[in-house]
Amino acid sequence: MSGLLKVGVMYPQLFELGPFTLRTLSVMMVLSFFITAFLFWRKGREEHYPEIELIDGFLMAVLIGFVFGRAGYIVAEIGIFGFSVLKWLDVFGYPGLNGAMGTIAATIYLFRHAKKQKWDPFEILDFWALALAGGLSVGYLGLFFDGSVFGLQTNLPIGITFPGLQEPHHPTALYFSIFFLALSWYLSWVEYRYRTFEWYRAGKKTAQTGFLISIFLIVSAIFFFAMTWLKPPIFSFFDVNADRLLTLVAIFFGLGLLWNRSGRNFRPRRKPPTSLTIEDQHVAS
Repeated sequence: MSGLLKVGVMYPQLFELGPFTLRTLSVMMVLSFFITAFLFWRKGREEHYPEIELIDGFLMAVLIGFVFGRAGYIVAEIGIFGFSVLKWLDVFGYPGLNGAMGTIAATIYLFRHAKKQKWDPFEILDFWALALAGGLSVGYLGLFFDGSVFGLQTNLPIGITFPGLQEPHHPTALYFSIFFLALSWYLSWVEYRYRTFEWYRAGKKTAQTGFLISIFLIVSAIFFFAMTWLKPPIFSFFDVNADRLLTLVAIFFGLGLLWNRSGRNFRPRRKPPTSLTIEDQHVAS
């Protein structure tokens, strides 16, 4: 079965024409970028945000995400890159990005950009969450077809024998692709409904923005945490899987953000001082 899967689903190259080779991963990554950009632009347009400033912010966020994602990958694979600046910059000869670090950096930039433009930053991040979920689904599907990302060895029927390997491994890129496709559907469905959730509104008449980015962060971190048992760690220190610690931090941060955006806070509310009546003042005196 693994052999059939290997032959049937691995399409690292679409076609070759002389020295030119069109890789499936390249096509899927470009498609992922345009899907993310389109979804982000469409939501901003629906809410009447200025399109030029919105797209400028998006493109700058992608650039910053690329730089930090590349830096994160170099740190994680310092044994391969060493301190060779040429290897750091050679994204074709030594390809690779740390998606989580790049996404975090891009998100922080978008938040700051929205505040600078005097927009609602959490509404912008809600757009970002919707767009990311759709784009990441396509991007991970490209990694699956490329056969360059896989998990630990497994004897389960879902295991796939990837090119260059002898034993079946977990197709973690496919897991991620399906997960983000489902998350994209859920975020699109809940976008127009979360404002009616009593538990989120916390007794208020209207719900604040930030629900979608909070759910995106919480659910994604939980899924990444589960995947740490099925794939090699990205970061490890003294043989300890640091990915699990980082995803736990992300889960609690997302829960805190959701709590805060629901209008609640972590400090107990102080009761306003009550004025004494004339009778109380007489008794006190």
